[in-house]
Amino acid sequence: MNLERLRREFPDYDITTLPTLPEGYFDTSKYIDAAPSFENEERGLKVYVDYANYADRESGRTQRFCVSRYDEEAGDFEDVALSSNNWAEVTRFLTT
Repeated sequence: MNLERLRREFPDYDITTLPTLPEGYFDTSKYIDAAPSFENEERGLKVYVDYANYADRESGRTQRFCVSRYDEEAGDFEDVALSSNNWAEVTRFLTT
């Protein structure tokens, strides 16, 4: 996966802590977000992968992973579909 955006937008993010994302997700990280993000356009899902170290998290979330659904009406990713610290749980959600 090309992580050029993540490296540019979050230069202090330790890429070695990034879990392996399922096929079909691509880097959509933007510095205006609190964490790097990865989107699957076909499924209308975006997963945010926050910093592994809680003290580094700008969001203040206790859950490291957050999955949002695309909201057609709002024209953006709005609804939180899943929030978890368990990557296996997130992977199951992203691939089913």
